[in-house]
Amino acid sequence: MAEYPQIVREEWTLVGEGYNGQAYLSDAHPGVMLKLVRREMGAAHKVEQEFQAAKTAYEIGLPTPQVYEIVRDGEDHGYLCQMLAGKKSFARLCADQPERIPELAARMAELGHALHATPVEVSDYVPSMKELLLTALAASPLVDDAQRALLKEKVLALPDDRTCLHGDFQPGNLLLADGKCYWIDLGWLAQGCHLMDLAHLYKMMVEDSVIPQVQDLTHMTREQMLAFWDAFARAYTGRDDIEALNRELRPYAVLDLIRTFHLHAHDAPDFLAFLKSWINRTLET
Repeated sequence: MAEYPQIVREEWTLVGEGYNGQAYLSDAHPGVMLKLVRREMGAAHKVEQEFQAAKTAYEIGLPTPQVYEIVRDGEDHGYLCQMLAGKKSFARLCADQPERIPELAARMAELGHALHATPVEVSDYVPSMKELLLTALAASPLVDDAQRALLKEKVLALPDDRTCLHGDFQPGNLLLADGKCYWIDLGWLAQGCHLMDLAHLYKMMVEDSVIPQVQDLTHMTREQMLAFWDAFARAYTGRDDIEALNRELRPYAVLDLIRTFHLHAHDAPDFLAFLKSWINRTLET
């Protein structure tokens, strides 16, 4: 594995902080942002995955900040990327200006259509969503054998689309900066059917909107999250029967949870019990 260059910490000023990482700017590097990832997520191979996926997204023409170089700070790794001045996520905009939720949701639907119409090739850093789901499902401790068989049928029935999936398709990963929109956090970029991105957004905005931590992550209230999903779903599909779409997406939301758990597993017994209970309820409806 490559030995990446060590940054000079004194050159960088902390400007933002999240659960796994921090953002820095430097007068010595104008127009560049340092995204430094901490703890186990800052391992070189995990940062390489995010960096290479983001590089692929930029090269195939998606509106996303350009990435430049992987760097390290001791044992933690990160990368240098294009700085977007005055950026604000769609989630933050919705929280600050809830009257704009219909407009912003419709804009995300438009950009989602463009994303889901962009072809991408499978590579070491861009998996086939179908193959990833089958791998995650086969090893998942969250389902029993009957549920595994049912969900495997759903996966195998997905069309073999060769187009982009964001992988973490939600309004916190869409930025507005200087009048332009940018997708960010593309480490889970994949090739496959658009239903999986829709299911990810549905799960976060509808099913998970009762969870305080998810409200904190999106900066939105449950009512705002539900309103965003309603407006997005209508704009994306052109359909008014949102409940029919919700029913269609529920098994894919379970698959999305299994994929997410596979990529970022937790072993807390109470948390596992909660996930299994949600899966049981969801598959029964």
